[in-house]
Amino acid sequence: MATPSAIAVEEEDRCTSFEELLRSARALAATLRARGVRPGDRVALVLPKTTEAVAAVFGCLLAGAVYVPIHPRWPADRVATVVADCGARLIFEVAEGDVRLAGGQGTAPSAAPPLPERSEEDAAVILFTSGSTGRPKGVVLSHRAVAAFVRWSAAEFGIGAADRIVCPSPLGFDLSTFDLFNMALCGATCVLAPESIAWMPRFLVRYAAAKRVTAWYSVPSILSRMVRDGGMGPGSCPDLRVVLFAGEPISGSDLALLTAAVPGALCANLYGPTETNVVTFYRIPGEFDKAEPPPIGRACPFAKVLLDDATGELLAGGESLMSGYWNRPDDNARAFASRNGRVYYRTGDRVRLDGSGNLVFAGRLDRQVKRHGYRIELGEIEMAISRNPAILEVAVVAAPGQDKGVVITAFIAAASSASLSLLEVKAHCAAVLPPYMVPDRVVFLDAVPRGTRGKIDYSALEKLARE
Repeated sequence: MATPSAIAVEEEDRCTSFEELLRSARALAATLRARGVRPGDRVALVLPKTTEAVAAVFGCLLAGAVYVPIHPRWPADRVATVVADCGARLIFEVAEGDVRLAGGQGTAPSAAPPLPERSEEDAAVILFTSGSTGRPKGVVLSHRAVAAFVRWSAAEFGIGAADRIVCPSPLGFDLSTFDLFNMALCGATCVLAPESIAWMPRFLVRYAAAKRVTAWYSVPSILSRMVRDGGMGPGSCPDLRVVLFAGEPISGSDLALLTAAVPGALCANLYGPTETNVVTFYRIPGEFDKAEPPPIGRACPFAKVLLDDATGELLAGGESLMSGYWNRPDDNARAFASRNGRVYYRTGDRVRLDGSGNLVFAGRLDRQVKRHGYRIELGEIEMAISRNPAILEVAVVAAPGQDKGVVITAFIAAASSASLSLLEVKAHCAAVLPPYMVPDRVVFLDAVPRGTRGKIDYSALEKLARE
């Protein structure tokens, strides 16, 4: 158990003790219950990553509610869609610089009802990810699913009260569960890295050093930039002892630079989609051959993985498996597979076994891509762009790119009577898509190429994008 006066959350020059954080969370929980929130109700957190947002997370959980983190920089239509989809009872948002509770569904009772006990199988959080149909999908994670990963990671990587865990990810990103709940479980300090420096490598390196960060968990592209462009090297972050990365592949060359920059740190590659959190891991040995990307390793003790012999797809299950997609029965029917009496999630990732028995990522079975650890359905980008009536056709492809992992290109054919500028297209994209989904390039065509059956020829467009 944490010492009450120990620092739980550090945000730039502001420190909040465990006692203060718990007091705030309890007050918020009481407010939620007084406003009519019942166990299982969803509460939307449309908040930037701040101490107040962390308190709101724990306040929701203390009230028995399900927290739904939503990035405030998402387009207003996307925020409204997610709030409506999850049926949020109440909404936390920032107004005039202060966090406040906005309206939601239902009416408040005359007195807060007593809080019944909650089960580990009850939902704790809904994380919304990109959906191939153009509508974000809500991944429902139970208390059991989150706890399985957090308890294992704390034991596996020796997280304790002396650790200072940086939180470089938004709270709606599944990687943040490591930061927030290892803080709560182990009594460690969670250091909230400002979102303004998330992709400014030199500032991140200086921040990690100044804050004496001991544990780091992020997408590898952030770490690669810190090493390549941020001056991160031996001795630059002397307190760093655990470096974990997940969410996208890392190249062998970038891994070589990273391990050389933190020679005394434990480095590990973690793998798992949002629907399962982490299910496999690979500790990077000192003698690892950096000519190839690292494997995704072997199953965590709480996880079960299977390789589909017919397709090479990885099936993942176990204690961290999601409860399902929120209000999406058709997607649930496609997402799950039953094998030998167990339920597995179809990851869509192709894998193979190497000579040492480790799993190696070998690509996707569909058009989904990862950028900065965010899962992106290219079809969702297409549907969002096509809402512009001046656009006749749109096709979106992704090609490898060093800095962002992938470079997304939108090929657009304007309606015959429309005069469409690049600036207009970019403004439209910014209005309907979150920043990480906005295409890097826009290419105008007279017509989008199609094959003999009339389907878009994505292979031809991918070749154009690479050229």
